[in-house]
Amino acid sequence: MFRAAGTLVLCGALALGASSPVQAAPAPTPKVQLKIVDSVKGGATKTVWLHCGPVGGDHPNARAACRLLQRVDGDPAKLNVTPDATCTKELQPHVAAVVGRWHGKVVRWAKVFPNGCLMKAAAGKVLAL
Repeated sequence: MFRAAGTLVLCGALALGASSPVQAAPAPTPKVQLKIVDSVKGGATKTVWLHCGPVGGDHPNARAACRLLQRVDGDPAKLNVTPDATCTKELQPHVAAVVGRWHGKVVRWAKVFPNGCLMKAAAGKVLAL
């Protein structure tokens, strides 16, 4: 009887966490969480997440994208990375969108670019998916 009672007390203590190892604190929520989409007319659609503060997500150029957006306070409409870019006049429309949060501010931006070169000239690594 004593052994059964001791086992119950021990199980109860473990269930309450009395003897459980210290658990790691959850990762902090990024201050910036943006969903970025590039959809090519008649082609593929690419979607990635960009996190800044701390940098992360599955964006292939997250650190550079965060730096560019920092310069314009998270407003993709203000990006003009390579204003003098030489691009062909091919017509292959790209619909780009950035939605999410930038340091508590809601971000909703979308634009149609005539081609990928002009899109990258405007937004640089932010839309280099």
